[in-house]
Amino acid sequence: MTTPDDTSDDDAALSPERMLSLVHRQQQQITARTAAFVPWMLLAWGVAWLAGFLVLWVDVRQHPDEPLPTLAAGVTFAALLIAAGVLSTVLGALSGRGLRGTRQAAFVGIVYGNTWWVGGIVLFVIGQALAAHGMSDALLVVFYPSVFIFFSGIMYLMAGVIWDAAPMLVLGIWSVILAAVGASLQHPTAFLVYAIAGGGAFLVVAAWSAWWRRGARRSLAQAGDDCA
Repeated sequence: MTTPDDTSDDDAALSPERMLSLVHRQQQQITARTAAFVPWMLLAWGVAWLAGFLVLWVDVRQHPDEPLPTLAAGVTFAALLIAAGVLSTVLGALSGRGLRGTRQAAFVGIVYGNTWWVGGIVLFVIGQALAAHGMSDALLVVFYPSVFIFFSGIMYLMAGVIWDAAPMLVLGIWSVILAAVGASLQHPTAFLVYAIAGGGAFLVVAAWSAWWRRGARRSLAQAGDDCA
């Protein structure tokens, strides 16, 4: 049996203002959940960049006549980047677990994610082709870091536009500028600049994202109190 009180509650639940409030709160909940691990992803990349380029810088300074890093330094650098990539992939999967997005959102996410590894392979092949056509090792160590950082900057800009994320826009612009500046510096000074300005930028944006997420959680809790 429906009582007058039940009817009153149903009408209130179906009012346009209450429906808009609930939809907005659900969107905030999804955003907060998907962004939960972003600071940790950025922290991982910041540590990888900082430690990796410092390893290269220290290594190359030990043999100034040879521009290429030693195999050990190169493997260490690659291992740090791969570890950050694996951690980011795992955390990204965890943040989206249990959420059902739109077909368009899934398409954008798949295209964006695969563009990273496709673009990386293409840039590597271009570098090898240039080396096969006579590019010296001295130029190769300038080409590879700067072009990969430039590519990363463009991808971060795309992420900022797609997901309306101001920290990613800032990180993208900074990375593009850093790529141009690094290519203009003497070797191996560019490695040191990439470590401090690149890795440092990731760490700053990680702290910014953590602060933004804390504010979002506070707003969400406030919205829940208002809806109660």
